[in-house]
Amino acid sequence: MQLMLTPTSPFARAVRIALMIKGLDSECSMQWVSPLSDTPELVQANPASRVPVLILDNGVCLSETLLIMQYLDRRTPDPTLLPNATYLEELALAGKAMGLLDASLWTVFNRRFAADSTTDDNELAQRRLNAINRTLDYLKLNPPHPMKHTPGLGQILLQVAIDYIEFRLPEFNATERANLTEWSKPLHKLEAFALTEFH
Repeated sequence: MQLMLTPTSPFARAVRIALMIKGLDSECSMQWVSPLSDTPELVQANPASRVPVLILDNGVCLSETLLIMQYLDRRTPDPTLLPNATYLEELALAGKAMGLLDASLWTVFNRRFAADSTTDDNELAQRRLNAINRTLDYLKLNPPHPMKHTPGLGQILLQVAIDYIEFRLPEFNATERANLTEWSKPLHKLEAFALTEFH
């Protein structure tokens, strides 16, 4: 397998973490690409020019984080990312995390590439910022289920989302605001999270 990715893509990081948890990282090489410059190999694998893309040994190219993680979970069922005991909780948490990731990444790109220096001063930007704020407040009032033996799909995605906000949008003070300091500790102790930290 081959994973196309960028160093600071939170979506690609989630897939890397899943590969490590599944014990599949030794079977997967990394190809670092630039979606912003439409790397030809990336465009060929994914015409949307988005990472991550997982290229299987038979040439099939899988895109979109949740779909790749679902494939990995079926390929190596143990440990599972969607345990029966917390199946619905994982799906619900994954949805909240993907919303955070989408709003955060959009905000970062908007601030970086918008021509107007007041990039947050428009309705769409405010909607994304409100989505981040509301989700962090929701998580504080509705704490996610703690990790037991291995992290689930929703837990991986949420921790990656929180770490990305801390990395790119530190003014949100995401971990403290959502009261996730204690919840995050077991995840941060895992090698898969330590080896893929944003920097």
